[in-house]
Amino acid sequence: MSGLLLCSSKRGEKPYVIAESGEEIWSLEELCYYLYQNIYHVTEDFFSPELITYLREEIALEELADNLSVGINGGHSFAEMVMMICETANYYDKEELLLLKNRLYAFVTLSRPERLKLLADSYMEKQRYAQALKRYEDLLSDRSKEACEATFVGRIHHNMGVAYARMLMYHEAEKHFKKACELLSSPDSIKKELLLLYYLSGDTIRYKELSASFSEKQREQMEEEWIRIKSSAIVGEGRRETVIENWKQEYRRQMS
Repeated sequence: MSGLLLCSSKRGEKPYVIAESGEEIWSLEELCYYLYQNIYHVTEDFFSPELITYLREEIALEELADNLSVGINGGHSFAEMVMMICETANYYDKEELLLLKNRLYAFVTLSRPERLKLLADSYMEKQRYAQALKRYEDLLSDRSKEACEATFVGRIHHNMGVAYARMLMYHEAEKHFKKACELLSSPDSIKKELLLLYYLSGDTIRYKELSASFSEKQREQMEEEWIRIKSSAIVGEGRRETVIENWKQEYRRQMS
């Protein structure tokens, strides 16, 4: 893991590798830090036999390993397991642990689609757009989506549009922004994002058509803002093509 962590527990001679991210964990404090920072990525599957064995044999935490095993066999929630590890590590203070506990127990009360969306949203915040898109795609293809409100599905399409736009994949972004406009009751802000998309992609025909739905004053204000956005985002042509290709390759890997 990156950054400096003060560890008082034993450090393993070899790391425990997080299957999803490939991150390496070398100590109890690093495990606690990972859980705290990636709380929406953790499910019951995280507490695997391999993790229990690592805690027991590699960093000599027999009591914690025993307690986690009892928790797994007793059907304890992953929230209880996370708190067990973080309280044992003694890495965060009482206020930080209380904040973590509140986040955890609020999270477990959500429906499965809501939990998956929070996971995807967390990837968006970290600018891991391909991973976010994979989770949003999973949500849309999940049969349980039939039970989701149109507004919830609309927000998913909006976020997918944002992710594609940031990956410079404008055609895909346009499709999702348009779908979001259909599903959300207040689509004006999304129309503004769609207008920006046409502006950045140089689609003057669609830009002119959509801009007619805004007042002249609104168009002037938006265009002034977008000139600043575009100028701050300018990169060399070769660099731009490299960025696009890297995003596309990552997206293909996530979707395969």
